[in-house]
Amino acid sequence: MTGSRLFLDIYLKSRNSSLYNNAFYLMLNTLSTSLLGFVFWNVMTRFFVPTQVGIGSALVSASSLVGILTGLGLRIGLIRFVPEIRERAVLLINASFTLVGLVSLIGAITYLAGIKYWSPALEFVRENIVFLLLFMFFTVVNALSVLIDGSLIAGRDAKYVFWKNTITSILKMPLPILIFAHLKGFGIFAGVGTGIAVGVFIAWLFFLPKVYKGYFPRPAIAKDIMQKVLPYSFANYTANLLNLSPKYIYPLMVLNILGPENSAYFYIAWMMSMVLSIIPSGISQSLLAEGSHNPKKMGRDGRKVLLLSLGMSIPAVVSMMLFGGWLLHFFGPGYAENGTTVMRYLVLAMIPQCINTLFITINQVKKQTYLIIAQTSFLAIVSLGVAYWLLGRVGLPGIGIAYLTAHMFLSLVIIRPLWIALKEKSYAPSAKI
Repeated sequence: MTGSRLFLDIYLKSRNSSLYNNAFYLMLNTLSTSLLGFVFWNVMTRFFVPTQVGIGSALVSASSLVGILTGLGLRIGLIRFVPEIRERAVLLINASFTLVGLVSLIGAITYLAGIKYWSPALEFVRENIVFLLLFMFFTVVNALSVLIDGSLIAGRDAKYVFWKNTITSILKMPLPILIFAHLKGFGIFAGVGTGIAVGVFIAWLFFLPKVYKGYFPRPAIAKDIMQKVLPYSFANYTANLLNLSPKYIYPLMVLNILGPENSAYFYIAWMMSMVLSIIPSGISQSLLAEGSHNPKKMGRDGRKVLLLSLGMSIPAVVSMMLFGGWLLHFFGPGYAENGTTVMRYLVLAMIPQCINTLFITINQVKKQTYLIIAQTSFLAIVSLGVAYWLLGRVGLPGIGIAYLTAHMFLSLVIIRPLWIALKEKSYAPSAKI
């Protein structure tokens, strides 16, 4: 069965299954935002020179990284614990927004204070008060947007994640050109941030109230709940930082070692490659929400997820290997010439990533956080360490080689314990909080 047939199969089954319904909309969400992101960056490369695109993409990566660093893992915490305290879900969600909003603001200030050390090419942001304030605001908005997605997934209404992020992707499209063009590279970042901010307010006022009756965004403190949610969330926070570190550190690594032009080439290749991650990540996020509601079906649902992930990923990887270079030509000859090789290594890593992502999800449901941290630590150390060593020797392809190596070796290590977990007939229900 081809990838498209499997995607259609998920759509047909989604009408009778919350697992497939969430999986369908989460994959559709990533597909939509990735395609619109493809168009967005294509337009940016037409209106801005590679140096400006490199600065803009680095700012987007830096702001997103700070948002992830200050998220405290509460996105996963919400997905895992909201089903256990449905009657107090609104309090937990608003308390999470309040805490992450404050921490992300502190994180943005800290990043700006030391920007000359970890990203000298972006030091101009600190020298302009408007740029400085906008960076702080958009970083907070970034962190809150991630929590909103987690809240909607926890409520098993992922269709609103799709609508929120699609609206955001459409809104940000014309902004760097029509409103922020005079800001050059920073204008790209400002357009992206403004689109995300609008999406956050729409979700607060319309989508979350549809999922959680009586919801309204307001500052909140829930000490008793947080004392139980935060330890789990923090462990997943650590794991998530490790897992996502290549996404946010690679562009900055390229910027500092090979310069802004190569940073632009890499960012576009990475963006195109990560489109394929919609398959393992979308299905596994749905499995996490479903498993949190009903842990007894995790073994059966996990086997379905593995077959679907591999069945859709393999033909998608083959297609991208064959036609990815041609797609890069839409951004310009330089993007195809410099980005095709690294892109092929990156997309090939999606196959073992299906196995690795599923194992993480199963351990999230079972609350075996030590295994999650061990797995993501290995991925981060190998993918970043080998990339740094190879980048100055073989150029951009070195990053792709490192990323593939990390995922391939890890999948070989965990395949046996994963299979044992999938053969379990049921998992013990979690204790209520």
